[in-house]
Parts: sequence; structure tokens; C-alpha cells
Amino acid sequence: MTAVWKENEDMQSCPICHESIWKDKDTKGLKVANKVLRYFPLTFRLKRLYNCRHTTKSMTWHATGKCTKDGRMRHPVDGTSWKDFDQRYPDFARETRNVRLGLAADGFNPYGNMSLTYSMWPVILTTYNMPPWLCMKESSLMLTLLIPGPKSPGKDIDVYLRPLVDELKNAATNSVFQMCAMLLWTINDFPARHYLSGWSGQGYLACPTCNADTPSTRVLGKTAYVGHRKFLPHNHKWRKDKKFNGNVETRSCPRKFDEANILEQLNNLPLRMPEKHPSYGGSKASKRKREPNELNWSKRSIFFELEYWSSLQLKHNLDVMHIEKNVCESLLGTLLMNDKSKDTTNARKDLEKLMIRDDLWLKEENGKLLKPHPKFYFTRELRRLFCKFIKGVKLPDEFGSNFKRKVSDTEDNISGMKSHDYHIMMQRLMSLRVRGYLGPTISTPIIELSSFFKQICA
Repeated sequence: MTAVWKENEDMQSCPICHESIWKDKDTKGLKVANKVLRYFPLTFRLKRLYNCRHTTKSMTWHATGKCTKDGRMRHPVDGTSWKDFDQRYPDFARETRNVRLGLAADGFNPYGNMSLTYSMWPVILTTYNMPPWLCMKESSLMLTLLIPGPKSPGKDIDVYLRPLVDELKNAATNSVFQMCAMLLWTINDFPARHYLSGWSGQGYLACPTCNADTPSTRVLGKTAYVGHRKFLPHNHKWRKDKKFNGNVETRSCPRKFDEANILEQLNNLPLRMPEKHPSYGGSKASKRKREPNELNWSKRSIFFELEYWSSLQLKHNLDVMHIEKNVCESLLGTLLMNDKSKDTTNARKDLEKLMIRDDLWLKEENGKLLKPHPKFYFTRELRRLFCKFIKGVKLPDEFGSNFKRKVSDTEDNISGMKSHDYHIMMQRLMSLRVRGYLGPTISTPIIELSSFFKQICA
């Protein structure tokens, strides 16, 4: 699969997989393409930002609006990634009008019918030259690509990113106009990070930070990652707590893989062809297996064609709203014992396999497996009290959804919440009630988790 443009614009079939670009190539009338990628050029929109004196002043804010307090960060310009790039490329940093961009991409269903498995991917750029109260406004976001469905682009997303990356390469090398632009990082959830970075988010080496040193183990039907305590200070009390995986954690924080390490790993990768290429194979059984020296790399990302990309300290940001939504959904489901709960039968079997938390192991009585009632469950009465509290919450206009509609008629479950609803639930509402409903050993970590998300979202 390849993009039909530039030198390929007159081709009638893909030069890689040799499939026709038309849905019905024998039609005599107007032909319909298999897929149409909408690309909205970037250069002219960046130049327009300097056509108005008001936006011109905003585009140079990063040079004068830095936070003067040490240890405070209110804008990416205060971060080490921005400062490291300035040191590596002083010519770029010297011209304050040069543009720094962030890329965000994710799939969504445009039809609103969740029973339809349709995934369309917008690729949006934001300008970090502007102050924090402007750079994330809708007027500052630029839609550059609209990748059509019905399936997710997956590992072949580089094919669709080709027009954008070529334009960024021209902007970075100053070959078209005097103003230069660079891509500072991407913002996405964990699956999208896999597609954009080339490091797979599955398997024994799924952690992109730990890289080849990812600590993992196999439990029932899945891989578990149990080395998160390595990042804690050496004197932290949780390092000595055996309730996590039955062991005391004495290992240090994983080593940092620098630019040379990453490039050395990427040089071991073979040239990857798109999935429809004959050498890739059509069935799962015929797909090429990854060699041990390839680690968890599935491809060399197209972003490495940008000469500065390998030297960036932070290449991919994880969207905190996605993480917060997933954490809150699992936590709330576990407290309310609904279908989103992580306290499943297999989870109890995993505890027994790991030889930890024996008070939660499954017990067999009269030929049936019973789950002991844990301390972190809401009782039936507490579930109703919690749901009644959520049902009666009144929020300021446009602050959030009407939570009254999210509570079931029986007032014992909460469902249908969106990402922003989970954001409010995690940071504002849940901690108000767990303190009185659950013991301090359960409520205190939940309140601290709520405070943690408040700090990183501030």
C-alpha cells in the first residue's frame, strides 16, 4: 500500500501490492477510489499566523513568557525537552519566529453508533509558540490529515503520514521559506503510540521506557508487568511490601536508553513492507516472526526521517485523559462490582498463582467456586448511598454532564459516562465519599490517587 501522489499520481495500481486504486477498475464511467486521504497543507496556514500583528505577538510569546520560578512548569518552553533542543540546534532557537508543533492522533467513530466498527483518524497539530491560554484553544488547532476508515491504519499509518512528514522536512531544512518549523512531540493514547512510534504495546517488552529491560511475567491468558516499584525511591515503604508480587523490590530504576541505543536497535530492523505486500503474507500463520534482536520494534517510524527526531528527549506523550478515564472506569467498576470490575475470577486465580493475598483466593464449597468478599467492595447499601449521592450532584453550567442520567433506575450502578465525566468523578466526586464508606487502608490510596491526577492535570 502506498499513497498515490507526487511521482505516483498517474499510477492506476499500487507499486507495492499491485492492487488497483479503484474499487471497480472495469467501470467505464466515473471511477471511485478505494480510499481518499484528505490532506490540508500546513505551510500556508503557518505563514498566515504572521500576517496579523496580534497573532505575530502571540507566536513569539515563548521567548518572553517563560516561567521565572525554578521547578515550575506552565508551558512546554519550561521543560527540559524544549531546552535540550535549543542547545542542540542553536540556529533554530535563535530565530524566535520559528514554529514548534505538537501532533495528536487517535481514532473515533464518526457515526455515533457504537455497534458499527468504523475508525476514522484525524491528525491535528497545535502550535506551542503561543501562550498556554491560546495554544490549546480550538482556533489554534490545525487539522492536517483525515485518515478514512473503516479500519484503523495500524502499523501502516506511516503511509498516510507521508505528505505531512515531507512538508515538515521542507520546513525544517529551510528549503521553501525562511520561517522554519519542527515537530516537538506527539500526543496520543497507548495503542496510537504503538502505531506512531513503532514500538509495540503488546508482549513481554511492551513498556517503551524500560525497553529491553521490561519486567514482565505470564499469568492466566495475559502478560503482567510487575516491576513498577523500581521507579520508587530506595527508602520507600512499598519496596519492602510483599503484597504486590510476593517479593521485596531491591532493583534500581531502569537504565535510560539514549539516542545511540535507540538508533542501534533500529538499525537491526529489516525493511518493513505494508501488510498487503506479498512478502508480508495474507494470513496470520504466514506473517514474519520478530527476531530476538528486534526487541519489540515493529517498524522504523517515519518520524525518524526528520533529522532532529532521534535527538528529542521526549518524542511521544500519553494523553492523560485516556489514562485517567481507564483508571477511574476500572476503579469505579471494582467498587460497584459491575461489568467493568477488575476483580474477576481469573484475577483471583492469578493471586493464587503468584502466592499472594491468600485471603482473596477462590474457595470451593459443594463443587462451586466462591469469591471471598474483599474490603474494597461497596456493600449493597453503600452502593445505593454512593449512587444516590452522585445522582444528587449539581454542577455549574457546562462544567460536566448531568450525572443524574448516569445512575441506573435501581440506584446501584453508574454507566454511560464519557471521558470528561470520569475526569470529574476521579478528581472531584469519588474522594468525597470513599473516606466515609471504606477503611483508611482502602480510602487513603484512592484519595492520594485522586490528588495525583489533580496535580498532573493542573
